[in-house]
Amino acid sequence: MIVDFHTHILPERFRSDRASVAAKDGTFAEMLSDPASRIATAEELVESMRAAGIDRSITLGYGWTDEDVAREANDYILDAARQHPGQIVPFCSVNPAWGDAAIAEIRRCAEQGARGVGELHPDTQGFDPEDTNLLSPLMDAARELGMLVLTHASEPVGHIYAGKGSATPDRLEAMVNNFPDNKIVFAHFGGGLPFYGLMDEVRDGLANAWFDTAATPLLYNSHVYSTTARTIGPEKILFGSDFPLITQKRALAHITGSDYPDEARDGLLGETAAALLGVA
Repeated sequence: MIVDFHTHILPERFRSDRASVAAKDGTFAEMLSDPASRIATAEELVESMRAAGIDRSITLGYGWTDEDVAREANDYILDAARQHPGQIVPFCSVNPAWGDAAIAEIRRCAEQGARGVGELHPDTQGFDPEDTNLLSPLMDAARELGMLVLTHASEPVGHIYAGKGSATPDRLEAMVNNFPDNKIVFAHFGGGLPFYGLMDEVRDGLANAWFDTAATPLLYNSHVYSTTARTIGPEKILFGSDFPLITQKRALAHITGSDYPDEARDGLLGETAAALLGVA
């Protein structure tokens, strides 16, 4: 089984009427308002999965700033999961700063089958991943409902790109330490947090954290997979493409052409994700 732990889909309206969505939502304005920015529908994701040989895709929001935009996007993902059962696994996106409204939306989406909360975007959503008081209600609700939490992560070095932000390894480590009873997934190799697994106290403190490989071909060379397997453990790495930013075929080829150990590839490509989600 191949599971892509990081994909995005949006209603066609978000692509055909970018200006109106961007006028309402700050995250969309920063990341997707440019007509060259890639947006995909559920049907396009399913076709990509078929072409790449992917069995399941975890489908995320973008860390919305507007509640109406979030609700429309969440509803689209939930409906896509109903239309493609077993292929699309829905997450819901909220802003922790919405307080009670965020918790209500998480519960509403959970009742309709959402398996996690995410993607969170601390920078565009305007919250601090180290802010325990702000995040506690969201994390408590996710834990109670058995939902994972997935957040964007950023490298403290390297080139600048839309949405890079300041959710760097030090701040994400604090987030994990603040919520040891939640299951947290950090996108984009956690901005490099697994590299600090060479420090025993860091590795020991990440027992409840996992790291997806979203957008890796744009960030690292292919040695990153074997390197993080050594520093943090292969059981902590989840294949993710960041479709449609990167095609699923390209993301898979980056792994299959790497020096990642053959005996650990089934875990990276799906077994770990299936176990984390509790699916066959």
